[in-house]
Amino acid sequence: MLTRDKLDLYRRFNGDLDDRTRRAPDTRVLISDEEWAALDELRMQIRIALGGPCSATFRTALDARLAACCTPEVRAALLGEA
Repeated sequence: MLTRDKLDLYRRFNGDLDDRTRRAPDTRVLISDEEWAALDELRMQIRIALGGPCSATFRTALDARLAACCTPEVRAALLGEA
């Protein structure tokens, strides 16, 4: 589950996984590389969904993924930054 703490850590390094790995390798216990990649993908998909026409299927799948892997607070924060 993507939590506020994980999102804050992701933002602290501006989404740069390599920078996080070099400067704060101990944070890998707080957020896995897979969760980091999920945040990258969700942010990209949200920009696609809000930035122009997309299919209803794409939007429904995105909403389901956000509901499944994010707390409501993180979901709102991701949607608000797009």
